[in-house]
Amino acid sequence: MEIRRRVPAGYDAASEKLVYASQTETVDFEPEKLEVTNLGFRHWFLLVVFVAGIYGGVIYLHRRMPPVVDDVHFNQFSETHARALLKELTAIGPRPSGSDSLERAALNLLLRQLDAVESNVTAIGVNRVERDVQRPTGCFDLKFLSSFTLCYEKVTNLVVRIGSKGKPSDSALLLNCHFDTMPDTPGATDDGVSCAIMMEILNVLAHSKEPLENDVIFLFNGAEENFLQGAHGFIEQHPWRHSIKAFINLEGTGSGGREILFQAGPGNSWLLQTYLEAAPHPFCSVLAQEVFQSGIIPSDTDFRIFRDHGRVSGLDIAYTKNGWVYHTEFDEEWRIEPGAIQRAGENILAVVRKIITSPYLRQAADFDEGNRWVFYDVIGLFTVYYTVAAGQCFNYAAAFFVVVLVAFRLRKGTYGFSDIFEALVHHLLALIAMVLTMVAVVTAVISLDMVMCWYALPETIGGLYVLPMLIAGAATHSYFASTTKMRSAEMAHCDSVLLVFAFLLFVMTASKIASAFFIFNYVLFPLLKDPLICLLGIFGIVEHVTPKVVFYAQMVCYAPIIVFAVYAISQCVDFFVPVMGRLGNAVNPELVMAPLALVIAYTFILFTSNLIYISRKMNYLIKLALCGFLLFFACLSMTSLGFPYKYSHENPRLRRIIALHASRSVHDFSGARTAHDTGLFIQSLDYRGVADLPAHSFLSGSEPPNCDHTKDEYCQLPYYTAIHELFPPSHSRWIAVPAYPKVPYPIDVKLVDRERVGDTKLRLYFELRGGYDKMSLHVTPLGNYELSTWSFTPMNLETFGRRTTYFVFMTYGAERPEVRKFWIELEDNKSATLPDPEKEPSLELAVASHHAHGPHQHSETLMQLRELIKSRRQGPQQAIGWWRWGITMVGGNSEIVIHKY
Repeated sequence: MEIRRRVPAGYDAASEKLVYASQTETVDFEPEKLEVTNLGFRHWFLLVVFVAGIYGGVIYLHRRMPPVVDDVHFNQFSETHARALLKELTAIGPRPSGSDSLERAALNLLLRQLDAVESNVTAIGVNRVERDVQRPTGCFDLKFLSSFTLCYEKVTNLVVRIGSKGKPSDSALLLNCHFDTMPDTPGATDDGVSCAIMMEILNVLAHSKEPLENDVIFLFNGAEENFLQGAHGFIEQHPWRHSIKAFINLEGTGSGGREILFQAGPGNSWLLQTYLEAAPHPFCSVLAQEVFQSGIIPSDTDFRIFRDHGRVSGLDIAYTKNGWVYHTEFDEEWRIEPGAIQRAGENILAVVRKIITSPYLRQAADFDEGNRWVFYDVIGLFTVYYTVAAGQCFNYAAAFFVVVLVAFRLRKGTYGFSDIFEALVHHLLALIAMVLTMVAVVTAVISLDMVMCWYALPETIGGLYVLPMLIAGAATHSYFASTTKMRSAEMAHCDSVLLVFAFLLFVMTASKIASAFFIFNYVLFPLLKDPLICLLGIFGIVEHVTPKVVFYAQMVCYAPIIVFAVYAISQCVDFFVPVMGRLGNAVNPELVMAPLALVIAYTFILFTSNLIYISRKMNYLIKLALCGFLLFFACLSMTSLGFPYKYSHENPRLRRIIALHASRSVHDFSGARTAHDTGLFIQSLDYRGVADLPAHSFLSGSEPPNCDHTKDEYCQLPYYTAIHELFPPSHSRWIAVPAYPKVPYPIDVKLVDRERVGDTKLRLYFELRGGYDKMSLHVTPLGNYELSTWSFTPMNLETFGRRTTYFVFMTYGAERPEVRKFWIELEDNKSATLPDPEKEPSLELAVASHHAHGPHQHSETLMQLRELIKSRRQGPQQAIGWWRWGITMVGGNSEIVIHKY
């Protein structure tokens, strides 16, 4: 359908009729002398205001919460009840697995809650409730950030099952949260609030006067922060695991806000459909699922364990707002805004009720079924979902329609092939100009030591990166608009953008990327602009298609695109900016945020570039914007606006460090101790690194560790977990201090026996005594030896991956084992005969112990450092560079012992 021929400046209506043509009718407007005014400053200002208004509306709806309910009869979910429990739980303080805070105080608090639940169920008499305190022991391999092995002993899980009276149902729904925390954090959102929500849902079900159709199992998991050990112990060992047909995992990586469904499945698409139909306050996106499952987010949840070890399908739901406080001392109950618990509770309770009445719960799970749904919410108001097959049809149809439309206009002579090609060249050159601008700004940021200057105030990304790239893109198109003679230049540029997105839509759909829905919307709504102008002409509202008509029609039809784009941008910035504070030293965050800003800026330029060709010269606007950018950049580089870390009681945006006060002993092959020292092992979790820490004897003054004397990938340093690829030893510091930490259970590792296994293998038997509930082994084969197998897990080295050093993370829960026994088998396929193991070392074994809780967590040195940080981060104005004291710290005493065998 040919809808319009747009009017250029100076158009003489007497020489040409304005025609709206279709296959059935033609609407002619009488020619008359028409003065056409191109778009000017006020139109572009109006566009900016329009986008800003939509942004404000989206943010308002994104942050809107339902009213808090206080239901004394437990007929519906009540945030008041859940928050009361959360306050009690967080008042206990940090609750690492193995601590008295978790194993006794927190567990007893939950058990007291269950006493009331059991009383209510018994009084009503239509349902039954069972509970079990499980303390599993086991080992498993995990590939996350690195490849390592996890071993746990008697960690604590509290498991509750509710269902109708009589025999337990064969089909049950599992709800999972974890009530343990990382060291030094009260863990309100990660994950105390989820446990409070689950307890309130259990209370509502316990007050039900109708029997439940299927059972619901509540797992209050006591060892998630030990890399998912609690979930593994449950799904591998608990007798109730066999009846579980679906699960809902509840997590948190921030503080409050709207909880998002960010992954579902695998298979069992009915689970996702149930959420989409039942949740009264939906927040979900297949885009979030594909991003998370791509592995680019440095995080993982119990969803993985239930999926991979239990072969169960489920839903993964998490809080993500305010990720700056995640795993810090600031993850406190009061930071969760009123209504955030209410909306999550209402959503999950509604979904639980829907699932346990679904006939699909009783059917055999189709675990290998692929993703069948394209789904997303529209700023929390409603959800849009359709099958992947339908989505493919929609996407291909939209792409095909764009091609047909362009072909029709080429045939009609509206523009020629050369015009479309020239417009595409303009878009490409604009992109090149924007990329070069991005590179220039990134170079300036790095050269002026402004890396992460947007971390404390993410909005500055707009002025730092988006604005100069917008200037570059607009200047490029403005130049071509004043120098190029094209037929229907505005229409050619508009349709060429549609061709770009249609091609991208086709490629993503052919690649089976469900997130192509985003590009589909980018194609669909612009296609409505011409029909809208046609209708306005047919009904006599518009007599001539002037630049103003095009402008206002474009604003109306592109409004949904702006809503989708702003919604996505706000979520991306809210999530990814805090993540940069714990992404490690390997990737410069400017190389993440600048391309993200490029996508934002280039998308805006693509959708508005056609308007530049019906605008007056934009030199004044461009110069004005350039002056604004230069002023903003000067303020960012020379004032506190650009400080990457800022402390305030309400919004702490701080640098994360790990500080371990450690003693280190190194023993040679004969067993003699050759070195013994003590120091502060300091790691900074963001890219600015330890070299950027403030000048103080506890934090600076030493060179990077020298690792030339060892093959240990961890450089004989007491790493808490296997994160050396994101946080390599060269980016850490070992700062010598005179005082030794008090270690109540010194490490004692003993080689019990050596045994040859065949012609090429050597097996070493060990006994390990001492240490605390968080220990790690660095297993480094020497010479020509490689790891063959060991007693921890039946490791498949082909899938696990061969390494120079193998990492084992060992924990315990309620009881400390007196001795840990294990063996390691090495293999030498290169030597003609095995070296004599009594004369030459075959293995370097480092054993580290970490005191992450209790009376032995902090030495006097660590307490001094902690108090120093707390006092100095509150006064960044006291001296130049004082903002570097914007720090939050996780600390503990540690010991590492290294032997060669």
